[in-house]
Amino acid sequence: MSHIIKNIDKELGQAILDSPYNAIDYERLLINDPIRIRKEEEDLSINEISLDIRQRLEVDNIAILSSDALRKIRCRFYRPKGKSDLPIYLFFHGGAFIYGTPEQYDCILCQLSLESNMLIVSVDYRLAPENPFPAAMEDGYEILLWLSQQANQIGGDSNKILIGGSSAGATIAASITHLARDKKDVHIQHQYLLYPVMSNQLQTDSMRELANAPVQTRTAAKWMWKHYLQDNIENVPKYAIPLSEKKFDGLPAATIIVCEFDPLKDEGKLYAEKLNNSGVSVHLLEIKGAVHAFDFFDCTLTKHFYKQQIALFKNIINTLK
Repeated sequence: MSHIIKNIDKELGQAILDSPYNAIDYERLLINDPIRIRKEEEDLSINEISLDIRQRLEVDNIAILSSDALRKIRCRFYRPKGKSDLPIYLFFHGGAFIYGTPEQYDCILCQLSLESNMLIVSVDYRLAPENPFPAAMEDGYEILLWLSQQANQIGGDSNKILIGGSSAGATIAASITHLARDKKDVHIQHQYLLYPVMSNQLQTDSMRELANAPVQTRTAAKWMWKHYLQDNIENVPKYAIPLSEKKFDGLPAATIIVCEFDPLKDEGKLYAEKLNNSGVSVHLLEIKGAVHAFDFFDCTLTKHFYKQQIALFKNIINTLK
């Protein structure tokens, strides 16, 4: 652990130590009381300064009726005011499949929507352990279908859909991408996966060498998969583990971002390799000095990455047909 702390970006390391969220014992709670994490994060969020939403941006929530007709799926969307026919970024928040909310990403997605000129739709998907796989994937796929038919209602262009997410959200996005390719109901044009969780095997070099890294540990990864897969932990269903899929051809082009000191790093790299070997165009970017979820911490590294991310999205949008 000491050598990791020594080598991560110093300003980032200090920001992590200073963060009030550092007081939450995520690893212990993932093992013993995962649902408690939601309450502890909610209590801390009360003290946060409200985001000053710019006059140029519309942020709102919509509820889409699910296929069971008894439940609605909430989405939070971000759209530059007065704009229509915008490319759509379907986004899935992180949180180990167990916690997290769309609102937690306002600080990132508001500015991203404005500067990239995109409609961003963030899905409030069902969480484990109450709702294990495939609940989150099913929610996301239903929203994808809705956008393919009704995106114009909220200013989007259904012919220009990107999908992605952070951490476990990137896993859900990747699962949906495989499902959408097989079902052939919707054409996704790009997948944007930010420090993704791609395998439940936990046997990569980075998982062993960085097992006790800040923010994300091997133990935490083990338990989040247990809560997400539950009775299927030994007999994993199709689409649940993106890296274990058998077929990678026919998937959309990908941007995959990994962090130098994240135990999940090699999983992202292996996924990029499988895509590339199947003829899928991949842009793999490793953020030096960074740990998992680094972009939530206010530091120079995060600010620099944010500018990189805007450039990445603008380039992706320019390539959409």
